[in-house]
Amino acid sequence: MLLRWLFLLAWVVLPGCGGTTRVVRLDTGRGAPSVHVPRSEQAAEPVALDEDEVKEAVARLARTLHPSQRPQEAARRLFEVAPRSGSYLFDVRSRRITPLGSGEHLASELPQAEVELTRAYLRWCERTGRQGDCLGLLKEGPSVTGDARFTLALALAKGAVMNELWEAVKDMAHPEALMQAALWTAATYALLWTVPEPATKGVAAVLTAALIIYVGVDTFWGLIQGFRQLMAECDRAVTFDELREAGERFGKVMGRNAARAFVMLATAAIGSTGATLGTTVRGLPGAAQAAVRAEAQAGLVYTAVGQVETVAIAADGFTFALAPGAVAMSSHGSTGAATGTQPAAFRAWKSMSGFKKAMGPAGPGKQWHHIVEQTPSNVQRFGPEAIHNTENVIAIDEQIHEQISAFYSSRQDVAGGRVVREWLREQSYEQQRAFGLRIMRRFGAIQ
Repeated sequence: MLLRWLFLLAWVVLPGCGGTTRVVRLDTGRGAPSVHVPRSEQAAEPVALDEDEVKEAVARLARTLHPSQRPQEAARRLFEVAPRSGSYLFDVRSRRITPLGSGEHLASELPQAEVELTRAYLRWCERTGRQGDCLGLLKEGPSVTGDARFTLALALAKGAVMNELWEAVKDMAHPEALMQAALWTAATYALLWTVPEPATKGVAAVLTAALIIYVGVDTFWGLIQGFRQLMAECDRAVTFDELREAGERFGKVMGRNAARAFVMLATAAIGSTGATLGTTVRGLPGAAQAAVRAEAQAGLVYTAVGQVETVAIAADGFTFALAPGAVAMSSHGSTGAATGTQPAAFRAWKSMSGFKKAMGPAGPGKQWHHIVEQTPSNVQRFGPEAIHNTENVIAIDEQIHEQISAFYSSRQDVAGGRVVREWLREQSYEQQRAFGLRIMRRFGAIQ
């Protein structure tokens, strides 16, 4: 068993050594999918996530959530999956499934090993300072069984990150419910990859695309193998210690940075649709780096992540199926920044002077225009590469550019009577971008 995990660890940490390059196929619905090979110089550098920034982002997300009292059921609805356990007692060894009706308890019929595992779990909750069923593993059954085993192991695998999550939500109303919602969302998503011929759709597909961009194609491929191995070990585990050991082994494979990305994006997915999650991820920590990496890793513009409809696994990588609207914009949009797609490779710079040096003049009668403004506060909040890039800076008519600039410097009702520029800088990246595109259409810069 240890040899298998060492082999998997080498596969995840050293993806370039085996000679196999995973690819991403973009299926636009028009002819054969295009094949994208991740650029090697980008493959080994995942988006770096700062602990404090992630905790702040999770806290911000949590304030908008209304977690269900039945987090496992809510996660199944979110990802449109049938229950493997929960309202059933599932005996892995006999493959026997026993339905539990409302209010029914079969404690007297539970195997002693399950009773002991459940008691050990409750003692662990007490040791961590959270009383009772701290992870919500017993909301749909009297014992830790089926998917609850996998979820417990996953929580143990990400122990340090789960502590960070708790720090982010502990001062809010119902922090335990928020923790449980995030954990069950992450676990249920991971379970999608443990079935034969796995594929994700809807919000799960957008989550997949974002994760691949954050951690890289090869690392995500390795995580899928890790999910499957963890599931196999959880099904065989009898004691709490065996589950903990399996979880800790997987935690070493996953790594803290990938775990942070996983938990953060799973939290963002709670209660979302594919489109709303695609909008939310663009305001998360690391989004500027993700925007740079999206084209390199997935051949996709980051603002189009929300229009990924399905992600399927293949022998040599993944296939992204894009929404028809995304296809039309990709094929026919004349301005990548305005449509959320791009006619050429995405590029970003650390300064506007670097952008101009590379891109040259805007053209006769035109000026370069930032959709999200290049104010000092924006550069500090979002990073220079999120501001000075081929998706955010476009050439528009010089007179229109002057009109838009004058509008931003004026007091308007839309800004509550404040100067538009001062009001706008307090908004999120996505809100500023949406406003900027709306104003460009209003003044005729784009259609």
